Amino acid sequence: MRLHHTLSQRAFHPVSLAAKAVLLAAACSGPDPVPASQVLLVIETDAPIPRARLAGDDLVLFDRLRVSVHGSGDEKPCVGCTRDFALAADQDEISVGVAPTNGSAVVHVELYAERNLDAAGAPDVGSSLSAWVRLPPTAARELRRVRTILAMATLGEPRGSREEPVDGDADVVSVPARWPDAKVVPCTAPLDPDEACVPGGVVWMGNALRRPGPAGGIAPRLVRISPFRVDLHEVTVGELRASGLAVSRDDETDPGVAPESPTCTYSAGAGADEDLPVNCISHALAEAFCRARGRTLPTEAQREYLGGGLRGALYPWGNDDPSCDDVVFGRSRGSLGPCIDRPERPAPVGSARRDVLLVGGRPVVDLAGNLGEWAREPYVGADAPCHRQGYLVDPVCEAGAAGAFVSRGGSYADVPLGLRAEVRFPARQAVDIIGFRCARDAR
Repeated sequence: MRLHHTLSQRAFHPVSLAAKAVLLAAACSGPDPVPASQVLLVIETDAPIPRARLAGDDLVLFDRLRVSVHGSGDEKPCVGCTRDFALAADQDEISVGVAPTNGSAVVHVELYAERNLDAAGAPDVGSSLSAWVRLPPTAARELRRVRTILAMATLGEPRGSREEPVDGDADVVSVPARWPDAKVVPCTAPLDPDEACVPGGVVWMGNALRRPGPAGGIAPRLVRISPFRVDLHEVTVGELRASGLAVSRDDETDPGVAPESPTCTYSAGAGADEDLPVNCISHALAEAFCRARGRTLPTEAQREYLGGGLRGALYPWGNDDPSCDDVVFGRSRGSLGPCIDRPERPAPVGSARRDVLLVGGRPVVDLAGNLGEWAREPYVGADAPCHRQGYLVDPVCEAGAAGAFVSRGGSYADVPLGLRAEVRFPARQAVDIIGFRCARDAR
């Protein structure tokens, strides 16, 4: 079989998908034939896709559509019978014309976000809206219209299967209005001078290019984050010292500050590092510091939301990898990092050129590099309920490995991969690549 295109502009429909029409026609070789009959598959959805006249607080979470045609009993689509479309706001409806061949055919329709393609280039099933639709027989020169609905209520749960496809939806079945959760929620709470008010929203978290090991492995999931307040920068040595909470210890496993070393910024007495972010701090001490200020450590989800620039990107600024001037990273001599000409320790807060996220006009700095940061929760695996695929609202991981907590964000020692928003590391004690910042609710 072969694809050939016909472009059509359908009448505006308030819940129809925006894209061009395409004709999937049967042919073994030679020029594309003009079909004697075809099935027009019309796809409708309540998913947040690009649309004309969206409000400024409307979010777009799905931007691609894949359509493939399978012959009767065929596990794989016919040759040339798969197409991907980038959805555009200036188009009103998607209709896919399928020219039937001898025997029945099944169309697989997948609505997805481009960021959620897996290593094979296929849309991640758990983060897509999809359906396997049986095409009806057609008479000579007949045009039959078949309607299918891709609803947010079925996220990650395909309608039908290749072996048992569904029939088209009747015209009397209504499509819900645009998914109401796809909105930015303003943060209006009062602020201290050292914090920003982070608006709420819904973003994709995780990565379909899952990697083995403790640092990766979280599948894409749709997460709603409520507004919250967060420190503008990582807690500094001087701020911790002023709290009176830090106590130097000889045993790194005790709560407090690890023994002094060239890469640890905290020292028993005030020195030259007072404005550097503090590291070599246990999770318990970080938690106690935040609690004393009426705050807490951010959750994993809050921290990933910030690290992805509030939009599910790889880094706070977008998806392109950083240079040594952009972020404090790659300074480990042991791993021959790309920035080993720089000091092998944390840098002053806010000294990186691009590692800045403006939130409500206030700069939140060092989210990708300088130091990793303690998150509130214990470390749990990728299969925990707080990381399940689907739609999650303000997830918090309640129980995990004894004594292990999560660090989010990269450090001065990491390579670019370690700076990505979805990367997470388990840690049991104070180390020189982890610091912290505080957060609190916006209520």
